[in-house]
Amino acid sequence: MDPYYGMYGEPTQQPAQPATYRPTKPEDWEPYRDLIAHFYITLNMKLKDVMVEMETSYGFKATEKQYKTQLKKWNLDTKYIKGSEYMYMIKTMRERQAENPPKETRFILRGRVVDPKDIARFEKRAQKKGLLREGQPVVCDEPVEDLVYGTPPPEEVAYHQAAYVEAYANYQYDPATDYGYSY
Repeated sequence: MDPYYGMYGEPTQQPAQPATYRPTKPEDWEPYRDLIAHFYITLNMKLKDVMVEMETSYGFKATEKQYKTQLKKWNLDTKYIKGSEYMYMIKTMRERQAENPPKETRFILRGRVVDPKDIARFEKRAQKKGLLREGQPVVCDEPVEDLVYGTPPPEEVAYHQAAYVEAYANYQYDPATDYGYSY
């Protein structure tokens, strides 16, 4: 017997699926903005998972390119660190390590602490690809917006990463004012 038919040969009722809605104009995205931001930023979901959730639960279907365009427009594309941003961090770290005395450097990019292990992993991959060479200057075009760096407090001080993040969480980059960050 066909699984779509009940015991008496009549069709069984399928669960109601929301009608699929495809955005065509920028205004079509606005009702879903907070929801997409919640999934992508707050719940830290991957873009593909956000797309599936929006389609299955809300009937909102858009292409990956449309999502990426909207995330960039809403300034929500802050989750991943670009290669040029890593290069600038490596350049800054090397400059600060060359000082006398050498300084350890911690970075906060767009309000999130950048794990030093991630920087080291990127540096190792870039060296394998030939983009970076030990002892040679790092080539990067311009400073990175929304990047704050400094020397972390000594280990004996009661230090907690959450406090460090909180201290810089309210940082707002003002492109009209060019800050010279040197510690």
